[in-house]
Amino acid sequence: MNKPFTVSRALARELKRIDERTSREGGIPHAVVVKEWHDDMARELRRMIAAYDGSSKKAKELLECLLIAETEGVRGLAGVRRSLSSKILGAQGRRRKAA
Repeated sequence: MNKPFTVSRALARELKRIDERTSREGGIPHAVVVKEWHDDMARELRRMIAAYDGSSKKAKELLECLLIAETEGVRGLAGVRRSLSSKILGAQGRRRKAA
């Protein structure tokens, strides 16, 4: 038994205000939404690289995220790639010294 979708009166009023404003002024252009999304992806990648612990599992995850970002067209990833590369190579060097 599924419950029908309902919203509170306050949310319904807010949605109506948003709808009216969007009809009057227009919405956010798609290009702006995509740019903000790409900026968020790049920022998240930099955060993940900063927190990288040197494990191969995390390196694989970071490389996959980097490939996704490149596929999606995120710009300015050269610096992110260099940061990741130096972190991975630095982690490998530390492991070799420990062995």
